[in-house]
Amino acid sequence: MAPKRPLDSSADEVRAALRPALQRFGPDYWREQDAAKTFPTEFFDTMGKAGYFGTFIPETHGGADAGPRVASVLVEEINRAGGDAASVNAQMAICRTVVLHGTEEQKQRYLPGVASGDIRFLTVAATEPDSGANMVDLASTARRDGDDWVINASKVLISFAEHTRLIILLARADEGTTLFLLDLDELGDRVEMHPIDLVAHRMTSSLFIDDLRLPDSARIGPAGEGLACLMRGFVIRRVLAASEAIGNARFLLDRSIEYAKTRKTFNQLIGVNQGIQYPLVQAYAKVEAADLMRWDVLDLVDRGEDAVPRSAMAKVLASEAAWETTRAALTTFGGWGLASEYHVERKLREGTVYVFNNLLMNLIADRALGLPKK
Repeated sequence: MAPKRPLDSSADEVRAALRPALQRFGPDYWREQDAAKTFPTEFFDTMGKAGYFGTFIPETHGGADAGPRVASVLVEEINRAGGDAASVNAQMAICRTVVLHGTEEQKQRYLPGVASGDIRFLTVAATEPDSGANMVDLASTARRDGDDWVINASKVLISFAEHTRLIILLARADEGTTLFLLDLDELGDRVEMHPIDLVAHRMTSSLFIDDLRLPDSARIGPAGEGLACLMRGFVIRRVLAASEAIGNARFLLDRSIEYAKTRKTFNQLIGVNQGIQYPLVQAYAKVEAADLMRWDVLDLVDRGEDAVPRSAMAKVLASEAAWETTRAALTTFGGWGLASEYHVERKLREGTVYVFNNLLMNLIADRALGLPKK
């Protein structure tokens, strides 16, 4: 089992500590979760007991404060073992907004439970039916009424909404975009949810709120600075998304290489064929390049330098490398790649989540290339 405090652990130490837990939850476990469309409760609780959910939470609030390198290796290794690190990624990283901008009351009340896994904090409700990922022109509103706020919101494509206790909600107030912390244990049926069945198992929902009254103590950060508060976490979220994609790609490479070394057709191993070799070589090279960019971003973060453009590049490179690796795996496995027992088709579906990169392309064009915005 992983150490309770993974502080100062090297990447190899984190990988070694994870191995026993990941052996308990192999690819077949995740295939069953995917087929049943259930939340991986046993795995999630195991990660909580191991202390990893406190990776970004200070020790003063029950966490380990181990930092982004540990988090990056953790999600990569979960996916490389054939798993799906999405819930672990969310539980570790979303709480950073409260760590950075929450009140001391919010931190004391929730962060120790988040660190242990007793409180699930898995969701940011930002995207909307009409504005999509445009988080400036929001239709969801927050109106002041005395010392309270009245919230009206319509949100879509919200992952884990039905499996979380805490949700960060982004809404438009007179001052500008503003964040609120919703505790579903207290709100009950005043937040309406409807599941959305996606090609990937992300337990996604639409979320609707009508005239919900919240005290000002539910606000995170200053009114009017909600998007800025959220954006402070984007670099790390991109690195973790890149790490998940790298983990998926390495899982597929490992299995494809082994299959190419053992599978025979026409009385010879398929691994001798250039039609098998070249796609795997190209995918391998791109995964390794994305991995180098991932660590480069983390070096910038450690030095306190601007990592925004390179974090966007890391996520784009990793997601596209993983997508190409999936194609190479399908070439290697042939028809068996579409059979669930080989896990390639599941990783293909999971990989679709990472390849929506248009906004990141715009960011890179602006911040790295200096191209005009309009």
